[in-house]
Amino acid sequence: MMARFQFEVELAADEDPKNNIIVIRSITKEDGTTYLMPTCFQAAKHHSQLVKLPEFLRIKKTLQKRGHNRRVWISMPSDILALYVDDAGNMVFNDYLLQEMTQVTSQSITDGKLMEILEKLNGNSYVNKEHHSNLSKLNEKFVLKKFDNKIANAKQWLQSFESECTRYDLNGDTEKISALKLFLNDSECDWYESMLIKHSLNSSWKIWQVSFLNTFADKNWSSVMYALNFKHLNGPLLEYALKKQRLLLEYNSDIDTRTLTDLIVAGLPTYITCKLDRQEVTDPTLLFSALRKYENQNKNIQKHFTERKGVTKLEVEYKKKTQCQICYKMGKKNRFHSEDLCWFKNENKNINDSVKHSKNFMLEVEQYQDTKN
Repeated sequence: MMARFQFEVELAADEDPKNNIIVIRSITKEDGTTYLMPTCFQAAKHHSQLVKLPEFLRIKKTLQKRGHNRRVWISMPSDILALYVDDAGNMVFNDYLLQEMTQVTSQSITDGKLMEILEKLNGNSYVNKEHHSNLSKLNEKFVLKKFDNKIANAKQWLQSFESECTRYDLNGDTEKISALKLFLNDSECDWYESMLIKHSLNSSWKIWQVSFLNTFADKNWSSVMYALNFKHLNGPLLEYALKKQRLLLEYNSDIDTRTLTDLIVAGLPTYITCKLDRQEVTDPTLLFSALRKYENQNKNIQKHFTERKGVTKLEVEYKKKTQCQICYKMGKKNRFHSEDLCWFKNENKNINDSVKHSKNFMLEVEQYQDTKN
């Protein structure tokens, strides 16, 4: 007897957050009925027979990042099928009767709910139906970019999303969950679909909030170290200050104004910080105003530094000079000076003279011997 079930498999955090494990969230039959796997049995280690099947082995190679999931159809041999279906045809696991759930997809955001949200965003009691089919209208109203897990700070982005919802009076949990879908990229939509299956649109926003942060929050120090070590190397001073302010607020929006200002100043050139009065520059706005005054001076100083590059040219010309041959013959290499000014000139001359005298002496001896013979 062979049957085919669809398993939803996800790479999730283990009890130790540093490690990942594969979990089975749900099982779907061919008739479309979905059954939820209880949390205590979701870990793949409880499904020792299932994980040996070739379809499941392919899943293990596919899931590379925490939060990613796949739905895969697996043909169940009779011995493994008996672990998930009892004699009466009920879906079970370890004698635990699985809960049946109607599968929910993104289409669960009904036209009526979209109309209600759009009405709030537009401030009208009636909205033209043509606007309902175009979900991009929501994106245009919110002052918020789509969430990108690779570059965005999850905590800060979610706070901005919630602020925008409050601004447009989208305070209900279902309204926030519905609107969230419109601000996720394709890679994050897999997480959204999984949450819909597990919790549905009528769940608490707090559940979605916690899951979002656990899945996408940056747990390393790279963004923090980059923000703290960011310094001005070239370009406009104000441009540097604005960017560092953004970097610092991205990793800690609760940072106090005094500390924020000090950290921005710490990355400025010394010749600028010496001109800033710490008692007067007490917040970023005052700092930005002061930096605009020094922009022209900064350009002049940079020009002055450019003119001083002539020292390097002199060094290049110096290296182009002919190497002293007297020093070179004595084994003293890489000495570039005139031979007339060489310290070892006379010593070298004496050596050459002694060599000449020695040669002449040997020649005279040879001549004397020839005459005698």
